[in-house]
Amino acid sequence: MADKPRVVAINGSPHKGMGNTALLIEMLRPNLGREGFDLETINLSDHEIRYCTGCAFCMEKGKCWIDDDHRGITDRLLNADGVILASPVYIFNVTGQMKTFLDRSLALGHKPRSTWKPGLAISVSAGFGEMDAAGYLAFSLRIFGSFPVGNLTALATQPGGFWGKEAVELRAGNLARDLLVAIKEKRRYPVTERDLRYYQFMGNLVEDFKDTIMKHDFKHWQERGFYEGFEKYVQQSKPEVSYS
Repeated sequence: MADKPRVVAINGSPHKGMGNTALLIEMLRPNLGREGFDLETINLSDHEIRYCTGCAFCMEKGKCWIDDDHRGITDRLLNADGVILASPVYIFNVTGQMKTFLDRSLALGHKPRSTWKPGLAISVSAGFGEMDAAGYLAFSLRIFGSFPVGNLTALATQPGGFWGKEAVELRAGNLARDLLVAIKEKRRYPVTERDLRYYQFMGNLVEDFKDTIMKHDFKHWQERGFYEGFEKYVQQSKPEVSYS
């Protein structure tokens, strides 16, 4: 870990600092700052990120051929000590900016990281969909080698007009503390069925196409020993239990 731990938040809102998503991210800053953590927010609306073309080049070669800001942003996430994915709800899910960013991360999605870092998912809606969007973002954290310590959600129909604002701020403060403790103590949360299903599905998929479009992915899995078993992937073990 760096001398000063760094948490990187990706804001998928087009409104940047004036939007409710930005306000939710900023609610985390005081507790993180008091413990010596840097919080860096990357606003996707400030960057050029083109659509995924579905060409499969990244699976075979290990990186996308499109030369824009995506690679630099993902490098910052992979080098961070904690990861936050945040988006308001637009038509029942994350914004187009966030979806495009995640779509372009396909190469990473097939290549699990060798380490697990704590993360958060943040979403706000005007009254529908924030739980589903936060769940999607929480699952997507694994793309960047992260796991969720929790989700921060809220309802708001205007900037700063959160329903139960005091409760939202309290939740944000608690999650910030959970995040920094998990980073400091290198905590892991118990594995879930999603971890198991991802391992089974992606491992089989990569192996099935190891001689064609997933050559680079297969090499990644082999080099990190993920095919040795689920325990190697999740870095958690199942003890032997005696029934005698």
